[in-house]
Amino acid sequence: MKKTALTMAISSLLLAGGAQASTVYNQDGTKLDIGGRVQGMYYGSDNDDESGDQSYLRLRIGGETRINEETVANGFVEYNVPTNSSDNELRYAYVGIKNDRFGAFSYGRQDGLIAKAVNDYTDVLPEWGGDGLGKGTEVFGTGRTNGLAQYLYTFDGLVLGAQFTGENEAQNGDDVTVGGVNTGYKSSWMRGSEEGYALSANYNFDMGISLGLAYNQAGKTADQAANSNFGGSEDAKLTAVGIKYNANNLYAAATYAYGENHVYVNQAGNDGYASESNGYEAVVQYTWGQWKPSLAYNRLDVKDSDQNLDDTLTEYVSIGAWYNINDNFDVYVDYKANLLSSDGTDGYNKFGQNTDDVVGVAMQYHF
Repeated sequence: MKKTALTMAISSLLLAGGAQASTVYNQDGTKLDIGGRVQGMYYGSDNDDESGDQSYLRLRIGGETRINEETVANGFVEYNVPTNSSDNELRYAYVGIKNDRFGAFSYGRQDGLIAKAVNDYTDVLPEWGGDGLGKGTEVFGTGRTNGLAQYLYTFDGLVLGAQFTGENEAQNGDDVTVGGVNTGYKSSWMRGSEEGYALSANYNFDMGISLGLAYNQAGKTADQAANSNFGGSEDAKLTAVGIKYNANNLYAAATYAYGENHVYVNQAGNDGYASESNGYEAVVQYTWGQWKPSLAYNRLDVKDSDQNLDDTLTEYVSIGAWYNINDNFDVYVDYKANLLSSDGTDGYNKFGQNTDDVVGVAMQYHF
């Protein structure tokens, strides 16, 4: 595949969230795709809070219409319905326009450039992953976030990105637990942000190697500042780099991120944003017929000398594998070997993080 064609394909993936889908309408330059998956999944762990059914339905609808020979307008929406709760989630909802010469623009609820340009290299595990760099849903425009405006420009093997993060609030708030105990607070104030921006660059070589770099910065909301004992008045900053290799049935990738006042730390009443964070993710996978085994390592360290803080928030090894029965049906298992140590309450450390191993087993039907 020529470099230009590869780059255009990657830039299209950066805009579109679609995986497998069926075209239900395609006429006069207008196309509509509907797809998704039904997933039956169960978590097993010595920690009862981590065990149980995790099944869900995920529905995707994407469409495009051709404006002229060089320009296409598109829209995409994805909705998630879990079976174990009523917390349905609108995961994506955005519209865009793409021109072959001038690039692509999109606006709405979509992944931030930190995720698209870097974290997606290593966020490819059967079940776990994506939590080692500091990227998160509605976390300062790094993951899925409302009100993101993005521009992507491709030239030969280079993809350049720019993002404006609008002032936004969390779509959903989870219960805040410490040591497995519900505090009575909602995490909605921990998410969202004031206005911010992000920049990214990816370069894709012909031999299967790709490089990614991204920078993200956003202000904190009034609630975030009021509820934080430290770091709440400073902008959240995150710089991430990554490399991946994808050829000859082998996939290998590594990513790193450095954050300033970006990662929230909950430690027994002294809560706030650590002045420094260092995140690491690495993965290797090999496709062997219908099998694809996966091995990965994720770690997120936080540090704040003023708070006597120097610890690890996330650290585990993921050992898993897929078995693809056909294009529409597969099964997988993913074992999270947790490397965190328990402090005090069984199954949790002082930050309220689970320290027990967890295994996820799933069947997926794609449509």
